Amino acid sequence: MTSQDHASSVPLVVASDHDDDPVDVDYSELLGTDRLPPLRLPSPAELVDAARDSPLLTAVRVLAQWVGEGRPVDEDTAQLSEADAAAAARKLVERGLLPPSDDDARMRELMQLWELADALGFVEVVDTTAVAGAAVDEWAEGDEDTVLGMWAQAFTSLCAWSLTFDAACLGVPELPLHGAGATVLPLFMAREKGVPLASLDEMVHETAALDGSESEDASFEEAWRVWVDAYGRPARVLYERLRWLGAVTIADELVRLTPLGLFALWSEIEQEVDIPLLPPLEEMTAADVVAVTLLGSDEQVEAEWDAWRSRRTATQAAAELAAAASVGGPGERTAATTLLHRLGAEVDDVWWTLLDEPSLRPYAKRVLSERHGDKPEFALTDDDVAWLIADMYCDVDVDDPPEGIGDLLASTMRRGEERVFDVLWRLEHPGTWEVLSVFGRHHPDKAVAKAARKAAFKVESLR
Repeated sequence: MTSQDHASSVPLVVASDHDDDPVDVDYSELLGTDRLPPLRLPSPAELVDAARDSPLLTAVRVLAQWVGEGRPVDEDTAQLSEADAAAAARKLVERGLLPPSDDDARMRELMQLWELADALGFVEVVDTTAVAGAAVDEWAEGDEDTVLGMWAQAFTSLCAWSLTFDAACLGVPELPLHGAGATVLPLFMAREKGVPLASLDEMVHETAALDGSESEDASFEEAWRVWVDAYGRPARVLYERLRWLGAVTIADELVRLTPLGLFALWSEIEQEVDIPLLPPLEEMTAADVVAVTLLGSDEQVEAEWDAWRSRRTATQAAAELAAAASVGGPGERTAATTLLHRLGAEVDDVWWTLLDEPSLRPYAKRVLSERHGDKPEFALTDDDVAWLIADMYCDVDVDDPPEGIGDLLASTMRRGEERVFDVLWRLEHPGTWEVLSVFGRHHPDKAVAKAARKAAFKVESLR
């Protein structure tokens, strides 16, 4: 099987087991969201340097240069002769470009290099002759888009086809390993934390078992055993190749995407899922930090906050966060005021100014009361409480709320406090109906839920 005609036409992480029928991938459905945390990537120039340093693609280029003006290939398989393949392997071993392994494993990886060279245009096969292709020079002299595009195509090819090519060579083409590349998606979601290699292997097995459950050929488990006995665990084989490419790191059996791997996946996924790119650290704004705080992991939030905070005084940081809170929506208000609170009492002057902003007054009152005591001017009114509740619950999916929503609603609103709903439905807040609907459908106290539904009906009648 050759991937030349398919590597750039299939999705990056999923391929069909039918060569002419690539699968349409809905990344927002696969990931369960249409928005992911902002991502920090190196500059394009740094990514290009990393791509050109790829040991695997260096080996592909050296192989193509060895082919030069022509080497004979088998008419049916388009593969090198056994003697030429051995000579090519020796050349790569001399250059330290084939991973340490036994002869059989080296020849198997050489065949993978040959397939990839063909797919990327490093070699061109015409009838029974292979010659070095145009990509040999493009890789060294091409612009950023060309080099990064070729590297991403290599990533695509390895994810989509390399394990199925192994299976075909082993004589178990029915083993459905075409979905193994989809396991890079959990890596993209994990980012800084990474995913244990053992977990990735379980994912590959589960995906293959599911795809193989309808096969009428040899049993899936038998084909799996044959593959494992010959090559080892499929996930390790795939991820060792991706490490060789420069797409992942593997340390202490934990796999993480490199910046190049993140870039390739971001380029594919961001067409359907909103994944903002963070600017250089010196250009980071409070809005950027707030965006990370809303969606990022704890590790990412702390890293970006520390980097942003270190470049400005507490007063400057407070003013920028207050401005971001003033123009943002409910989530941005909550995140920005949480970060503002971390700056401590030395920025209380900013909190005092926020008492004059209706949407931020409740947040300011809570912080100032915490620091200066329960003074009358800091007492929360029913309007303040209603606004905080609206901000807290306006983004909850009424039909698919998070686990434990009932307990959370009960701790927010107790029986006898339903009067707040009569204030809430009158608020000029974009999420009033959604919030009241959440309380009406999911609050465990029937009286509270009924009061919320009545208030929601009033909002609906005004629409």
